[in-house]
Amino acid sequence: MTFSVENKRTLVTGGTAGIGFAIAERFARAGAKVVISGRRDEGAAIADAMGAHFIRTDMMVPTEVEALVEQAVEYLGGLDVVVNNAGIAETTGHVTDSDMGALDDMFAVNVRGAYQILKLTPDHMTSGGSIINTASISGTIGEPYLAAYGATKAALISLTKSSALELAKRNIRVNAVNPGLIYSEIWTNGAPDDYSKLYVPLGRVGEADEVAAAFQFLASDDASYVTGSSLSVDGGLCAGPSAQSRSFIRSQT
Repeated sequence: MTFSVENKRTLVTGGTAGIGFAIAERFARAGAKVVISGRRDEGAAIADAMGAHFIRTDMMVPTEVEALVEQAVEYLGGLDVVVNNAGIAETTGHVTDSDMGALDDMFAVNVRGAYQILKLTPDHMTSGGSIINTASISGTIGEPYLAAYGATKAALISLTKSSALELAKRNIRVNAVNPGLIYSEIWTNGAPDDYSKLYVPLGRVGEADEVAAAFQFLASDDASYVTGSSLSVDGGLCAGPSAQSRSFIRSQT
């Protein structure tokens, strides 16, 4: 089977919603043995429905992150795949008028929490293991009012590269996936369809399972020579201005 993750012992942090949920569900459906973490009270029910196991974890609390790894390893008997997905995204407003508390929270989860997972999990992984970090295109481009969030994702991309170099001798691969505009419950007012039709080269917002497919590839043995990379799943958004946006600009001049 191409891109097989069957029987791979997999930990997905932040697996109760959004992209993390899509990853965990896809892996479980493909025969992986999956543990998910999160803070939701209904996490156990979410895990049960997809055939996974839930461990409640607040990524802001280092002792809970330690307990997560210990309990996941005990439950799975080791780790083959680690998906470092837990994260928070908040606008901090204009950089000169930003909310420093929100910045601290995002760095605590998106960087420190991810770093701690990278620190703790490799000793429980065998040769050929795969660690995949959920970064963002926000870590590769500038975006107004998202400076703090983008900075955390840029840090995670850098951490991916350095960790890949350090773990290469143990044949543990470390990669990142950079989602673009993806349908998510964080958009309480609906997805930005008009924006996507104009600015995304493929002309639409992506689906969470389309991102999860990239994780499945990177977790599989088919990606055995891929490490230190960061794969954008963004409909071409970061490749450059879309043809339709250029046409719109020309129509306005």
